[in-house]
Amino acid sequence: MNIYTIDVPLCKDFSLMLKKMNKQVTFLEDPLNQSLLFLESTDLMKSLFILPLYISKDSWQQTSLFALAETYEIPILFIYKRALGMETPLALPERTFYETMAVPADSVEVRIKLKSLQNISMQLFSAKLKGQELEKINQKSAMSLRIAKGFQLSGLPLSINKEDIEVKGLSQPSSELSGDLFYWTEVGDRTYVFIMIDLCGKGIHTALINMSIRTLIPELIKRVKDPIFITEELNKHMRHLFQGVKREYKNHTCFTAFIAYVDTKERRIEYVNFGLPSAFLYSPCTNQFLNLNEGTIPIGLSPQMPIKKIVFHYEPGSRFFIYTDGLSKIPAPSAIDRSGNVESEFIENIHLDTHDLLQELLVSRMRHSVIDDDICIIAGTLY
Repeated sequence: MNIYTIDVPLCKDFSLMLKKMNKQVTFLEDPLNQSLLFLESTDLMKSLFILPLYISKDSWQQTSLFALAETYEIPILFIYKRALGMETPLALPERTFYETMAVPADSVEVRIKLKSLQNISMQLFSAKLKGQELEKINQKSAMSLRIAKGFQLSGLPLSINKEDIEVKGLSQPSSELSGDLFYWTEVGDRTYVFIMIDLCGKGIHTALINMSIRTLIPELIKRVKDPIFITEELNKHMRHLFQGVKREYKNHTCFTAFIAYVDTKERRIEYVNFGLPSAFLYSPCTNQFLNLNEGTIPIGLSPQMPIKKIVFHYEPGSRFFIYTDGLSKIPAPSAIDRSGNVESEFIENIHLDTHDLLQELLVSRMRHSVIDDDICIIAGTLY
């Protein structure tokens, strides 16, 4: 053990006793400039400082060594002489461990104190190393999550602003990665497809499934071109992904979704809702409001799904709104469903442009309570 002290009478007398016990003591003349002695982690683990319990404010060596011990979290053995009417010490460490001992002391007591402080020093050092290792792991994990988040964001579609249609979207993950996704694209002459997906569960596994589905979607929707057939393919994909997965994880094998094809030439919409909250369509010409909630069970629950596709025509200038349940659900313990609020807020703010409409509904949700679920929203106008 490396024992350090300063050249004051009390410490010099005590060091003589330690030398008789075959303990090597080093006197530090300028503690702050000798801090290089403690740069190596192995030196810190073996180090111990001995200081007078009653440190003089005028002794820069004493205050410097005290500060050094606090900086490097090196244990201190404070020594003092017994006296009548002893006062409270001016300062005691807050960042490192310490013991006190009256001198002169019995050699057995000294050995016990030193051994105790040595064990504590090793435990402090071990805990510090583990903390540093955990910090490195956390930093690497945070960087990986940031990169993964970048991949997810890069997969979001660009806004559309054409003569026949305008579409914008908003994604608000509850953590670094999202289990919700949306996608849209033009698949033919003035024909567009919209997909909104909300994966069951939270965590990295949902982000992995998210990216798996996102990779599949562009080719799938151009090849199949029908909500029913897209559903069947996505259902097969989920069941294939979870082949061989333990039974207790089976509740993560499904997702809710909204899939729609929009033909702006015929002003026709075909859609299927697989358990997502009701989408909305509002026609300012007729003041008609539609809830697009007819559908079936979430995708992935059953190999043979009953699928009901809804087909209807819309009026020019119709506004639409599709969202995942993170916008309408309130966290436990209240677990309130705000679907009615979302509907009324959509109607109240229908006069806003699409960007402001998205922002207003998200901000309204944020005002209500903490967001603990991913939120995805699509909104736009069909001309």
